[in-house]
Amino acid sequence: MKFRTRGFISLLLALSFLVAVVSGSVLFITPRGRVANWTGWTVAGLTKHEWAALHINACLLMLLGAVVHLVLNWRVFWSYIQKRSVGFHLKWEMAASILITAAVVAGTVYEVPPLTGTASLNEWMKNYWEGTSAAAPAPHAEEFTLTSLARTTGVTAADLVTALKEDGIAVEGEGTTIADLAERNGMVPSQIYAVVTKRFPGAAAGIPAGEGGGRGMGGGRGMGG
Repeated sequence: MKFRTRGFISLLLALSFLVAVVSGSVLFITPRGRVANWTGWTVAGLTKHEWAALHINACLLMLLGAVVHLVLNWRVFWSYIQKRSVGFHLKWEMAASILITAAVVAGTVYEVPPLTGTASLNEWMKNYWEGTSAAAPAPHAEEFTLTSLARTTGVTAADLVTALKEDGIAVEGEGTTIADLAERNGMVPSQIYAVVTKRFPGAAAGIPAGEGGGRGMGGGRGMGG
C-alpha cells in the first residue's frame, strides 16, 4: 500500500487544527492561574497547565504541517499568485487579505472596538470564576511549603505536620508544598488549607504575600499568563 504524503499532511493539519481549536476554547474560559491551581480546576480531567501545554504542542504540530504542506504544494500556491501571461494574479484578493489581517492586528493592539470584545469577554470569565471559587489566602499560595504555612498559625512546622497526619493526610516533610501535598493525597490545595484552618483557626488570617511562586504556564492572569 502506497503512503500518500499529501493526504497524510492534510489529515494531520485538520486534526491538529481541531485540537488547537478545542484547547484554545477551553483556555479562553479558564479561571486565572491563582484560582485554577488553588481549586484544582479541570476540564475533561486536564488542568489549566495541561490544557496550555496541549494547545502549544497542537499549534506547533499545525505549524510544522503547514510548512510541509506549503513545500509540497508550492507550485500550485505560486500559480494562485502569479501567472506568466498576466503577471501577478489575484491582486484584489491579496490586497483584501493583507488589509483585513493588518486591521485585525492593529485593532487588537490599539484596542479598537469591536475587537476589544473578545478580551472583555475573557476578562469577564476570569472574574466570574474568582467570584464563585474559594479564594486563596495569597496569590499562588499552593506554592508555599508547610514551613511557610506554619508561620501563619503560631505553631511549629512539626506540629502542623502532625495535625495533617492525624487528619489522614500523608506528609513527607516540612518542605513539601501545599500543591504537592494535595496531589499526593488526591486532593486540591484549597482542601488542604481547609484542614489547616480547621485545626489552627489562626491560619485564616492569611499567608503573607510574596513568599510563593508561579507554576509556569497558566500561572497568572489570562490565558497562559
